[in-house]
Amino acid sequence: MVHSMGKGGVLQAARGIDAAASRLIAAPAMAAWLLVVGVVIAVGLVISSAFSFWLALRQPDSLEELGVKPTYPRNALPEDKIQAYQQLKSKLQGEFAKDMAGDQWVCKLPPHAKDLLKYRLMQRAIGDMSLLQKIDADARGYWKLFSKGIITSKFWNSVLAAERELSQEIEALKLEALAIEPLQDPQGIVSEAMQLVVRYGDKIWEKFPEPPENPGGAAMAAAAKAVAAAGGMPRPGVPPAFAPTPGPPPPQQGGSTEAYKWRQDTEEVEISVHVPSDAAKADIKVQFQPKSLKVLHCGRTLVEGALAAPCCPEGCTWTLSKGALVVTLEKASPKPWPGLFAAKT
Repeated sequence: MVHSMGKGGVLQAARGIDAAASRLIAAPAMAAWLLVVGVVIAVGLVISSAFSFWLALRQPDSLEELGVKPTYPRNALPEDKIQAYQQLKSKLQGEFAKDMAGDQWVCKLPPHAKDLLKYRLMQRAIGDMSLLQKIDADARGYWKLFSKGIITSKFWNSVLAAERELSQEIEALKLEALAIEPLQDPQGIVSEAMQLVVRYGDKIWEKFPEPPENPGGAAMAAAAKAVAAAGGMPRPGVPPAFAPTPGPPPPQQGGSTEAYKWRQDTEEVEISVHVPSDAAKADIKVQFQPKSLKVLHCGRTLVEGALAAPCCPEGCTWTLSKGALVVTLEKASPKPWPGLFAAKT
């Protein structure tokens, strides 16, 4: 049978064997080459991930080198005003209620002593509202940066911590106002102080100078006159927070309803709309018009109305995060809005 193949068949068989041998040799080489390529790709991915991680770790340091702190540069509470109030209160207790516990004695102080305590409390409230005005403005700006991933969660949480600290101080302030005038709404002193801060700005302390350490009748009269000129306490015994303000009332700085809360500065109006915690961006529709606003969730209108002043629709935005829908309107004019929506006629 071998002999019948002939010379040509032998050569063909030999070539087939050679090709098979070549394939057997090439297969391991190919596998080795693919393995090398795989290792190189894997090493490249590891190096890329490590570099990205290093950049993430370096980012706070790099930002700090540019003057950006890793946390919100919090301004201290108006400790000098808080301490001045507490020191006066302790002094008055020693003079008029040495043996009395609690704060029941405060509302029973003689008129001249109560007026001076109210004056100190108003100074404290003005210090709180000045700080609140700054934190509110900062928080709006930082929220935009945080929603775009420009600042870290650590930084944003420090902003929220500053807001909480000031909120606790304002609640303590209201408790003091309630002790002085139990039949009055303690929120009044907060509203009055904010109106005064907005009205007088940096000159507010010219209207509320420091009283003398040991005021007599003339000094108390001067202090009462200063408060009256600033819009509060026009007569003895009436707390400045609850007294009527002469002239037209200043514009609202914000407000709230069951559906939303709003606040403003010279550039923007911010509205926080109540939505379900599981609301998705696809469910929300916000319609901006120069003189109107409409907010819908799943086709249901949440907020709608004619605006109190014109806005610039191209500069308006909205964000949704964990059930918090924040709508930001860019004002067409820096003038304060008298309210969010125009008064209905």
